[in-house]
This record gives sequence, C-alpha cells and structure tokens, in this order.
Amino acid sequence: MSAADDIGDETTLVITRTFDAPASRVFDAWLTRDQWQSWIGPEGVDCDVTELDPRVGGRYRLVMHLDGGTTIAVMGVFEVIDRPNILRFTWGAEADRTRQSTVELTLTERNGRTELVLRQERLGSAANREAHRGGWDSALNKLDRFLRTGERA
Repeated sequence: MSAADDIGDETTLVITRTFDAPASRVFDAWLTRDQWQSWIGPEGVDCDVTELDPRVGGRYRLVMHLDGGTTIAVMGVFEVIDRPNILRFTWGAEADRTRQSTVELTLTERNGRTELVLRQERLGSAANREAHRGGWDSALNKLDRFLRTGERA
C-alpha cells in the first residue's frame, strides 16, 4: 500500500488520536447507549441515541440538537464489530439516504493507552471532508473527557 492509498482521495478523512484508556474501554464507548450518548456530537451539541443495535447488520440512529432548536438525525448500519480492534459502520443524514459514508475505527492498545484511527470514506467533496473533520475532532475531544471522567462531556 502506498502513502496515497493510506490517505485516500480528497473525499476520505483520516484522524488519529491517542486516549489514556485501554482499547476495550474506548471501543465500548461507541457501542453502549449511555456511553455513546454522553459524548457523541461536536462540542456544544447534545445528542440523543434513539436506536442502538450493536451487532453486525444492526442499526443506530442519533439526533443532534443544535442551537436554535435545529435537529439533525444521523443513522447507519454496523458492518464490522471486532471488539476491541475494529468497528465499521455507515454514516449519513436520515434526511438524505443517498449520501452515505463509511466510518472505520481501528484501535491499537499499547501500555494501557489506545491509538484510534478514524477513517471516513465517500464524503463526496473536500469541503464535506473538512466539515466532518471539525465535527469528529470536536467529538473526539468529548470522548477524551468522557474516558477521563466518566461523566457526560
């Protein structure tokens, strides 16, 4: 695989973060309703996880509550669940089911710390990729706080 293959095209987002927690704890924060709801979504945005069926072929749905009363519903299907190493699921706005991307998380634990690589493909444009980068960077900040404190971030 070349460096270009690793990064992907302009519609692929790759973010790497390290958390001071074991891989199983980081992984479970994505698949346990109370935990996921505690941190998912950009900073300043509360989310309700209205559906979560954490099995291959299972669905999830979350509703982001933005300022001014606007809501955005996101939904998808779990494609791979290999605890605590890999999680892959589709991701897209409920209002436009023709635009689905794929998110893959790869977790690697070293000395009690976990490196998470988030790769989101098929985002449609560089602008959409960068918008998602901002959202995921912000959500991963919340995940880090949640993992450190155990409280809603």
